[in-house]
Amino acid sequence: MSALPCLLLLALALANAAAPTRAALMFVFGSSYGDIGNVNQHDSARPYPWTVPYGETWPGVPAGRYSNGHVLSDVLGAALKTAPSVSISKLSGGINGTVGLNFAVGGSGVLSAYGYPPISSQIDAFQRVASSFTPEQLASAVALYTTAGDDYFYYLTVQKSPIEGIYPLTVNVGKQISADLIRLYQSGLRKFAVTYLPPTGCLPIATANSSFSSCNETWSVNVAQPHNARVFKNVLGLRHYFANGSIVNLDLYSAFTSAQSSLGGLKPCCTGNDANSKCGSFGAGGAPAYTVCPNPNSKFYWDDLFHPTEAGWQAVVNQLQSVLGPLR
Repeated sequence: MSALPCLLLLALALANAAAPTRAALMFVFGSSYGDIGNVNQHDSARPYPWTVPYGETWPGVPAGRYSNGHVLSDVLGAALKTAPSVSISKLSGGINGTVGLNFAVGGSGVLSAYGYPPISSQIDAFQRVASSFTPEQLASAVALYTTAGDDYFYYLTVQKSPIEGIYPLTVNVGKQISADLIRLYQSGLRKFAVTYLPPTGCLPIATANSSFSSCNETWSVNVAQPHNARVFKNVLGLRHYFANGSIVNLDLYSAFTSAQSSLGGLKPCCTGNDANSKCGSFGAGGAPAYTVCPNPNSKFYWDDLFHPTEAGWQAVVNQLQSVLGPLR
């Protein structure tokens, strides 16, 4: 062989070796467990992620995340080593295809909860920009679909509907989740992480009546468990439809149960000072109407709604590591 072909082969090999491997993208859909700043900062009905003490651990100021720091979408993205995702509300200029997008909005339900647009509207927004990414980028990207159970909390706490009648709602929510995932698959995405609900009866919103001392098993048995069973069944069916895709169930029920028992128990770090106040509430004259624990990351739960601390989310993702392989 002459020297020239050898030099060409060597040059190609060096070029390939030097070419950086781009990290896979992440697209996030859902509610407050995924939201990194999409809630309107001036929406008085949803003020909390933009008020102190939210964000006090990281980045040090309120940044639109429902935690003292990072949330599920941040921590999961770090575990999967995906490229950073940009909040769709903060996107300026064109989409360059090197970062993922976060469409999640705190308070959004799978259906229309609290009068806010459902998660399907986030998918509408994604479909309007999907052509900005190559088919290869979409196929290698991770789509996180996460809900905190807003549909059910709206049913129970706002509509004051009886928990005994909640099962038909779980059926409708499950059907809509499947429809949403099918739309995302048809848009080119192939890797999906779908969260189960955590033990709803152990969330601070459910344990406040017992001074955060015990879980409300009625809520867990009648809300989270039938919802998760429905999601499991529907995802099992979708695996046959998604012939060249992967769907991973992220079992937040088991992960929360394990993590909360070893990290601060049921009592959240930040609580309102009375029955009319929540973490992030302010009273007359702008005085804080809440109390924050000295070390937020010594607690699993951050606020008196249903949001973990950054350390809580890290503990949850650590529990999920064994199922993340298909997403890498």
